[in-house]
Amino acid sequence: MDGTNYVSIVLGYANIFIALFIMAYAYLFLQKTNEHKDRRPWDFLFVASFLYLIFQIFNTLYVSGVTMVLSNMVDIDMVRNIFAFLYSGCVLLAFISQHDLILRSQLILISKKDSVSRPRKEAQKDVEFKI
Repeated sequence: MDGTNYVSIVLGYANIFIALFIMAYAYLFLQKTNEHKDRRPWDFLFVASFLYLIFQIFNTLYVSGVTMVLSNMVDIDMVRNIFAFLYSGCVLLAFISQHDLILRSQLILISKKDSVSRPRKEAQKDVEFKI
């Protein structure tokens, strides 16, 4: 085992630890926001953090030299690429749903401002007309 491979393996274990921390943090956040209706992006991020953890486990196995499991039926490289794809897709869904929530809240805010400002303008017109 050369120095580069050793560093890659150590970094793989560090990434597994970071993935566990991310997953625990996302889970704790979900527990505290159980009643909140706009927590959909955090649901996606929790799933993505779980997929990232699995990806890091398979990635560390691959870097360690394990390329096939279950009697050479499962290719580790293919499995880690599938989990990387799923992880990226969940993160993308989280961003899209967060963007949708922000866009909806801005539209609600604009419509509220519009409904509040109309009666004021009509009242100003009535005052100007009477004067």
